[in-house]
Amino acid sequence: MIAPVLPGETMNSLFFESRVITDPVRNPIIGWKKEFYYFYVRITDLLVDAIRDMFVDPENNDLAAAYGIAANSQPFYTAKGGIDYSKRCLEKVVEHFFRDEGEAYDKAVTADGLPIVQIRENTWMDSLIDSDDMPMGEEISTAENASDLGALMDAFEQLRALGIANMTYEDFLRSYGIAIPAKDEGKPELLARFSDYQYPSNTIDPSSGAPTSAVSWVFKNGNKERKFFKEPGFIIGLSVVRPKVYFSGLAGSMAAHMTRAWDWMPNYLAGKPETQLKHFASDNGPLGDRTVATDDYWADMRDLLIHGDQWQNIEAFNAAPAIVADSHMLPLPDGENHEYKYPTEAMCKSFFVDSAGTAFYIRQDGYCSLGVRGKQVDYTQGNFAEV
Repeated sequence: MIAPVLPGETMNSLFFESRVITDPVRNPIIGWKKEFYYFYVRITDLLVDAIRDMFVDPENNDLAAAYGIAANSQPFYTAKGGIDYSKRCLEKVVEHFFRDEGEAYDKAVTADGLPIVQIRENTWMDSLIDSDDMPMGEEISTAENASDLGALMDAFEQLRALGIANMTYEDFLRSYGIAIPAKDEGKPELLARFSDYQYPSNTIDPSSGAPTSAVSWVFKNGNKERKFFKEPGFIIGLSVVRPKVYFSGLAGSMAAHMTRAWDWMPNYLAGKPETQLKHFASDNGPLGDRTVATDDYWADMRDLLIHGDQWQNIEAFNAAPAIVADSHMLPLPDGENHEYKYPTEAMCKSFFVDSAGTAFYIRQDGYCSLGVRGKQVDYTQGNFAEV
């Protein structure tokens, strides 16, 4: 959903209802999470000067000629000639909330251009990184003892720069003691989030005895936190579905590779976080002995304690991991650069019985009601029935 708001208005309440159901799914027991997000996107967040300056244009020029889309957009429900505010707002929200620092909106999208969210099963792979992205890779690949701490520290600093501690420009200013409120960071503001985790419901076809599974949700949720709008903009609501997934690219648990004293984080190394970095060759470790061309990789053993591990004994490891749809297993991390956060559209469809056909959707209907207090009055009321 998308709704415009004006400066000086206050949202007193947000309420929505939704009925959600999936097409038939392959696995009858693995759960799925349904989420709804509501954001406030200011006009200035869109970073388009012409749209911002429209409010103070004395000639009241119509921006449709310059920014109106040339054809109807079904995925973003925008008609020809209109400005695709829905798409622009979605892009800005995704870049700030659903992508890692520096990743683009289209890092992972469907054929229709809709963004695919990250897999959020946090594991020891939180800081998994390809050896090519580490400094002096070959020189520190065998670092195991105290004499190698210097090289390991260099690697740690590089790893931190690549993802352990993302720093925004506003964070940079805060490091100088300058107070930058989160709402002034030039990014949309999260107003509300609702989520529910459900398991598939199973039914039996009486004519054949074959079981059918699907997942469904019913939402009746609200939020009465007040929000005052200082700038014109939009409230945008997003619907997200995340099935639980397993990684077929993992040959075993990381716990089995706590094979050195440093892996157990002894107290005498408490001030040396770089010592928990561990190097694995491409033919061993938790990612297994892969037959395709792959690089070595690094992991932070501390992530095992913080984020956890994966464990399964249903499917044997394949040196060339593939989709195992019945078990929600995806061929990740990939062998090229060890990326694991984003499934492809084909991976998403694989969870459904008709993955090669057309019944691979999550269908929903509902409405959203915003209680916004402002100065607007309806001067053109129609003649409506009283009841």
